Amino acid sequence: MDSLSKLKSQYKYWEISADLIDQCIDIALNLSQSGHPGGSRSKVHILIATLLSGVMRWDIRKPEMRFADRFILGAGHANPVVYATLAVFNEALRRKYNKTKNSKYLCPYGDNFVLYPEDLLTLRQKGGLPGHAEMAGKTLFFKCNTGPSGHGAPVAAGEAFVYKYIGYLCWKGKEV
Repeated sequence: MDSLSKLKSQYKYWEISADLIDQCIDIALNLSQSGHPGGSRSKVHILIATLLSGVMRWDIRKPEMRFADRFILGAGHANPVVYATLAVFNEALRRKYNKTKNSKYLCPYGDNFVLYPEDLLTLRQKGGLPGHAEMAGKTLFFKCNTGPSGHGAPVAAGEAFVYKYIGYLCWKGKEV
């Protein structure tokens, strides 16, 4: 089976995930009475495709992994889409672990670094999930703190340049 056919066979599960993510966004925003769902909900399918298609090298259990791709949210106010996506994916891993007791489904650093659905209930509350994209604790998936739309674009461009430049130097056999 070629990779496109393999991906297509997964689409029905991606749609179920998208529905769960949409519901999580709505619950978190309604409970916090802060923000609006449009920006986040409009990004659900593209985020799922980016994370599950193999385009992005990452491991939800090890967000600090060396040589992993770096995720910078250009529109920091749309962070509920990332929170909800991580919550849905991590809940799937938690359920798989509870069913199999296989430790490969666990984050090696413990629950302090795992965003679960119950964490969504703390969105924009003191001590809870921040209102902007921030790289800390349960949100290490973000590789840069960003705020309103566009704040992440210059950082993303700068990091892309640096990593391309470093790769170029490594390719030329020079020390970095």
